[in-house]
Amino acid sequence: MLKFIRKHQNLICIVLGAMLALSLIPIFIISGYDAAAGDDYNYGAAGHQAFLATGSVFAAIKAAFGTVLSTWKSWQGTWFDCFVFCLHPEVFSDRAYVIVPYIFLLMHFVGFLLLSHHFLKVRWKFAGNYWLQIGLIYLLFEIQLVPSQKSAFFWWVGCVHYVMPMLMAILGIIWGDRFLMDHKAKDLALLFIVSALMGGATYPAALLLPMALFLLWLADFVIGGKRDKRNILLLIPFAALVAGLVVSMIAPGNAVRAASDIKDGADPANGILDTIVSSFTLSVKEAITVFIGEKGFILIALLLIIPLTVSMFKLVSDKSLAVSHNYVADRDYEAIKKVFSHPILFVVVMFCLNASVYAPRVYAGGIVSSGYVNFNFWTFFACAIGVEIYLIGWGMLVAEISLRRKLVTSKENSEGAHDNHVVMSILSWTGFACLILVIAFTSRHGVKKYTDYVCMEYYLSGQADDYKEQIQLQRRILNGEGTEAVVPEINNEQGPLMQMPIVSDPDNVDNYMARIFYGKEKVWAIPRDEWIEQYGEAYGVSQ
Repeated sequence: MLKFIRKHQNLICIVLGAMLALSLIPIFIISGYDAAAGDDYNYGAAGHQAFLATGSVFAAIKAAFGTVLSTWKSWQGTWFDCFVFCLHPEVFSDRAYVIVPYIFLLMHFVGFLLLSHHFLKVRWKFAGNYWLQIGLIYLLFEIQLVPSQKSAFFWWVGCVHYVMPMLMAILGIIWGDRFLMDHKAKDLALLFIVSALMGGATYPAALLLPMALFLLWLADFVIGGKRDKRNILLLIPFAALVAGLVVSMIAPGNAVRAASDIKDGADPANGILDTIVSSFTLSVKEAITVFIGEKGFILIALLLIIPLTVSMFKLVSDKSLAVSHNYVADRDYEAIKKVFSHPILFVVVMFCLNASVYAPRVYAGGIVSSGYVNFNFWTFFACAIGVEIYLIGWGMLVAEISLRRKLVTSKENSEGAHDNHVVMSILSWTGFACLILVIAFTSRHGVKKYTDYVCMEYYLSGQADDYKEQIQLQRRILNGEGTEAVVPEINNEQGPLMQMPIVSDPDNVDNYMARIFYGKEKVWAIPRDEWIEQYGEAYGVSQ
């Protein structure tokens, strides 16, 4: 089987790609029902009104700067995220919001495939399409298992606050590592740009980028023995990130939001030491209870990676033996063996990196949106795969290297030995398949929260069609003449979409956000049958 995997890398990529493409169909179906809601209205209000008044995109962008400043003073300091919040598609067209899932799915693909390519193909120099196999498996499972579909694909504000910064962090890590490897000015410049913007993005991403780059530099310095003075230039993008982060952290609005979170039950950490300890404990607890306990299929992903990785390291080992039989030292093999010679250190580093993104969450008191949990999930999953690959590499290239060479060079090629090998291979793969089935069966309770199930249930139940019809009517009403608008109460079965429906209280925050987006002075909702009785005829709506 390992020979088959090694020989048919392209076929495996095609199969994984086809499975991934099919798994996206439910998301594509629901994308047609996506619409702005709540915070989208709030952040996009000034830009939307400016665009309606002038028809100018630049006017909307100018208005977005005003919203960022106002938000910085009154609610939160993440200035770059807030700027992008203000420019969602519905600012410019009622029909444009349906492109939101496509935008953020593209970010998923670009970010995680580039990450896989850089570290597996460029940094660790694995041959063939192994990097693509791992990237596709990661995408297939993270898209299905992500804790919140809203903040992963469908809701502009939630996705901008967590999907976009994850992509930025990945790009920054890649450009920074490329600079450590080749010291090209282009990589340093790109890192500077993304770092400067990252200072105004969500805090876990702003922490992940410098932490990852520091650990990569430290690995080169301590393990690789590299002492290149040009590495000090990395302090320039780091300074840019710190400057942006300072602007974010000194925002007066942060105190307002912190007070609101405390009122809602937040329990901030007691200083730096408590933050560090609690970050480690929370990362372990959430990994066990949520990412594995509720998302058991993640174990299937990790199992599928094992034979692909064993096959790849077997290829590395066999290539080394072929070279050494010609009495030539295989320097590439010795180099990669050195890379995989520090398993405990690597596991500790990945554990610390994963825990570090919990620090802002712990420090603020634990009241976070579902998008933050997504960010934690993506980081944990990537670190888990990294640890798995590294441990397999250590086991095959370092711990068992002498044994493997003896086995390969031995002359035990008798027919009986061959038959025994075939039997053991069949038993091993049968056990492997049975283990996957057992995990799938014992983890079946979580399937109803997986992306495709949530999307298709929402679609097939008719709730998606109800919502689309109702949101279109609501837009007609809110885009009408007059300074006040009464709308029918809307279907609040949210499925994978974000909804913050207008309610009966005109002073409710969701009502406020809707009215400023549509330029109204007062907006409220009444029961649907009551609304149809009073206003239905004017809008061509009946029971």
